[in-house]
Amino acid sequence: MKTGKRTFYIFLSFFISAALIYLLISQISTQDLIYTLKNLHLPSLFTYMAISLTGALIRAWRYRLLLQPEEVSWPGIFLVTLVKNSLVDLLPARLGSLSYIYLLNRRLGLAFEPVTSSFIAAFLLDFLTLSPFLILAIMSVGLGTDAIASPTIMIIAILFFLLIILAFILIIPLAKTLYQIYLFSGEKLNWVAKKWFQKSLVKFRGTIDVLHLTRGHSSFWLILILSFLIRLAKYGSLFFLLHSLLKIHGFNLSQLSFWRLILGTSGAELTSALPIKGLAGFGTWESAWALTFRLMGTEKNIAILSGLGVHFLTNLFEYSLGIASLFLLALPYFRKRRIQGGQK
Repeated sequence: MKTGKRTFYIFLSFFISAALIYLLISQISTQDLIYTLKNLHLPSLFTYMAISLTGALIRAWRYRLLLQPEEVSWPGIFLVTLVKNSLVDLLPARLGSLSYIYLLNRRLGLAFEPVTSSFIAAFLLDFLTLSPFLILAIMSVGLGTDAIASPTIMIIAILFFLLIILAFILIIPLAKTLYQIYLFSGEKLNWVAKKWFQKSLVKFRGTIDVLHLTRGHSSFWLILILSFLIRLAKYGSLFFLLHSLLKIHGFNLSQLSFWRLILGTSGAELTSALPIKGLAGFGTWESAWALTFRLMGTEKNIAILSGLGVHFLTNLFEYSLGIASLFLLALPYFRKRRIQGGQK
């Protein structure tokens, strides 16, 4: 039954991707798309790669801080970060990011509790840094000047920002409440005597304890600064990638808007939260990007070309790094690290 559902989901995702990609390509010249990809502005492309890798390095640094007092090697956490970055949008609702927990726990031998705690903290920090950039983008573009830069979107962004701050404040009480609900459910379902349930209770309690320590982290302000730098690196790298694509169409850096890019990227990334989307995000991501830029007055041809190009190139770059990182993590060096970690 599960296999049938999985097959149906893959088929549906493939159908959505194929239909949306066909719809987008039918509205532009295929030769124009090939011409754009063949004539990438290499200095901007290499700048994109350099900033993107810098962002991954900063993200790995933040993970190391969040994992303390657990220790993880720089090569290990950097490779895991690259794998996580490549898989984050592969599954719906960003489930691919759970590869971070699996690799650190199963491959590198780190304890489940600090790994899970660092994952939750990083997740909240990523959302916390989104709203300020989004608010600044709306203010820079100008309220009411574009359909996407409306007072309603501004209010939603502010409320979302406040909601994430509230989540930071209430994360420990909420986790404790969920623990009590889980324990109560286990008692009612007669799971208490089962080993797997007892083990899960220990993991749950341990994660709450580590979360408490994480929130009072001595390096909290450094972690917060790094979180903003991660977000800045992401948008900065995409800005140069967009220029690499559109340079051949007469767009200089001064003619591109960094703030409109943030709005366009935010619109496209909303599709990652969909329960059903295109396979690896293809089709839905480009469609949302093109729609967002069209709402901001961008020419249809440029909106579609940029969406197709940016998503194709970012996936090509990130998947290449992710696959290479998986091969490196399979080396004996990291197997030894796992054994050592399990013996502590």
